[in-house]
Amino acid sequence: MPVTPEEIKQYEAFVLEQIKRLKAIEYDPETVLWHYTNGKGLVGIVESGTIHATHVACLNDSTEIRYASRLLREAILELKERNADDLPAHEFLTKVLELSSENPGVPIHAPSRFFVSCFSAQEDDLSQWRAYGESGGENGYSIGFTLRGFNGYLNSAVLKVNYDPELHKSIAADAAAATLRFYLEGLSKRPPGNKDAWRDEFLVEWDQWLARLAPIVKDECFKAENEFRLVHELNVTELHRIRFVQRDSLLSRYLPLSFPIWMRTRVPMLPIAKVVVGPGRHQAITRVGVVVLLTQMGYGNVPITISQRPLQRT
Repeated sequence: MPVTPEEIKQYEAFVLEQIKRLKAIEYDPETVLWHYTNGKGLVGIVESGTIHATHVACLNDSTEIRYASRLLREAILELKERNADDLPAHEFLTKVLELSSENPGVPIHAPSRFFVSCFSAQEDDLSQWRAYGESGGENGYSIGFTLRGFNGYLNSAVLKVNYDPELHKSIAADAAAATLRFYLEGLSKRPPGNKDAWRDEFLVEWDQWLARLAPIVKDECFKAENEFRLVHELNVTELHRIRFVQRDSLLSRYLPLSFPIWMRTRVPMLPIAKVVVGPGRHQAITRVGVVVLLTQMGYGNVPITISQRPLQRT
């Protein structure tokens, strides 16, 4: 007996409540979000009219998405220890821990349906220039997007990243308790002898709901980034749209997202509000090039400014 629509509604309600606790959707829709990139990225975004959403397993820092998994695993381990005398609960939680163990040969996030595109609330941030530009941040750009321009894209949401470690631990504990509760409630409604089949059905569905929380919690050491993320859940009909690029250590997957709802034109356009030319030796010349590029692609009224941060070449 598969997971029922009523059970799915329960899982959805739980996850939405946690998103509210994280204050992930508490923001002004007129906020401008900044995407830092290099010259190749700027030209690609403007000319294609798309933003690349990277698969969660292929993010630059592979530890990002594992942060939430580690907290949940620790919470489940604690819950298992408290239920040492409850055989059904103990067996189930032992299996959950087994399935969630780190295995380099079978990364647990590799099959995820989620892709993310990352932004910062910081317009002209030196640490971001250093991360995305070349030596000292040279040849970097920050593209400002009006947040409301991303609303309405199917299966997507803009979410503000949360950096509160105590809240994260509390949510992980609640998620562990909900894992056990929903499993046992579902098991009680299934025919006897169907325990393993129900466990597998439940965990596949439940994991996909919990996966919605992972991209919006990060270690507090990243707090200065003030990050927002556009999170997109892949629909099976979009499989043909996935693109691939070979990085230093892996074959990365990404999904090009365009936003025709923002402005209906023959060539897709993005909700670009402003562009900042990063630190560099030839900012004025580069600024003219950016003006011409944006004008050529129909963004003639977008302000182009120059970073006030110093170039610190190494």
